[in-house]
Amino acid sequence: MNTLGHAVILVTVFVAISLIGQWLVKGRVKIEVLQEHHSAAEGMLGVVGTLFSVLLGFMVAASMARYGDAQMHVEQEANNVASIFRLARGLSDVDRPRLRQLCRDYAKEVLEIEWDQMEKREKINHGWAGYQKLWEGVVAVVPENDRESNLQQALNEAMMGVGEHRRARLLLAQQDLPNALWIVVVFGSVITIGFTYVFMSKYEHVHGFMTTMVAATLALNIWLLAAYSSPFSGELRIKPLMFGMLNDSVFVVPDTRSRYFHDPGAAPEKIQTPATQAPGVPASK
Repeated sequence: MNTLGHAVILVTVFVAISLIGQWLVKGRVKIEVLQEHHSAAEGMLGVVGTLFSVLLGFMVAASMARYGDAQMHVEQEANNVASIFRLARGLSDVDRPRLRQLCRDYAKEVLEIEWDQMEKREKINHGWAGYQKLWEGVVAVVPENDRESNLQQALNEAMMGVGEHRRARLLLAQQDLPNALWIVVVFGSVITIGFTYVFMSKYEHVHGFMTTMVAATLALNIWLLAAYSSPFSGELRIKPLMFGMLNDSVFVVPDTRSRYFHDPGAAPEKIQTPATQAPGVPASK
């Protein structure tokens, strides 16, 4: 219940049931009788409507916050994979290409396999193999100097970030609102719409229009609740833009050594000083 088609169906069903209920009440209860209860119903509607609107508003806000958390975990997971790929540039000729290829394989599994499974709300088992290989590649790095030791520490921290955000992403992809909350939402909507029948008007079309607006508003809020409760499926699903950016911008860098690395066996560059200058050559400033 999280696509635009579901939204149209939900609004149509809510409006149809509300108008049918209005028609039944008007055919069985006289307007004069309903008018006698306006004062009592008005106070009760204020209490019931306020309680339900606050409850529904908090539920939608909580779902939106959960949706934002899911998007944040996706971005942070991709950022940490990018950090591992970048930091690997400073490793040896053995660790550098191996670790970078593992980063490419992991991102490919997330894009081509895991994202479809999350959209279908399936349990994900496939991607853990690539994740485990990336972990093993990081911990297998053997530093040869102080610089590589510092890089290894940064690689471990980035890999722990990948694991933390990956687990949160998969957990949020499989969670949903409890059935008890949906029951409360449905009954609250029925009670709220039912109170509108008490304020029956002799102008049937005007009252029907107002009932339609109330029913449509409730249906749209319920649809938003359902859409934001499923962050990786439906109309508002989170897209793997960050992982796509890795393939398009980050992983295209060649696996060669950094241009700023010098060969340890090469002789250091000589810098001329006034004492070692050739005769007749002016001193450099």
